[in-house]
Amino acid sequence: MRKTLTKRLSIAIITLLFTIPLFIFTACKSNSSATNAKINQFYETVTQSQKCMDEVADDIYSNWYNAIYNDAFGGSINLAIYYAQTENSANLETIKSNDALIQNLYKSVRETSLSAEIKSVMNAYAEYYELVVNVSGSFQTYSKSKETLKNNSPPH
Repeated sequence: MRKTLTKRLSIAIITLLFTIPLFIFTACKSNSSATNAKINQFYETVTQSQKCMDEVADDIYSNWYNAIYNDAFGGSINLAIYYAQTENSANLETIKSNDALIQNLYKSVRETSLSAEIKSVMNAYAEYYELVVNVSGSFQTYSKSKETLKNNSPPH
């Protein structure tokens, strides 16, 4: 199941990378200025959240690795993840507050001429959000998913 999720996530991120330039260009041509503003805000907010998620994911990975291989945190994976999340409380607050905005913006832009591209962006975002905010699985699956997401996300 995790392999399928990682494969789906990889496809969504790759699709996202190739459609973002088209997404922005087409948005400027075919939608009203109010819709364009919402689409741009949607994309910018997703990008801001992604930067925060990258930092949190890296710290969770590092602490988890250290708990397993360096006996840090008394070898407790839960404690390692807790400390990573605590150290990133500002990032997590940004991610969670952006999530409400992203969800609202998505509702208002998902039925535009760019609905396929917007859906791809939203799916990729949602999978990364789940990985970072609701940490689960094994270290190996977390590591693979994190690397897939980070390596296939748009440049900052």
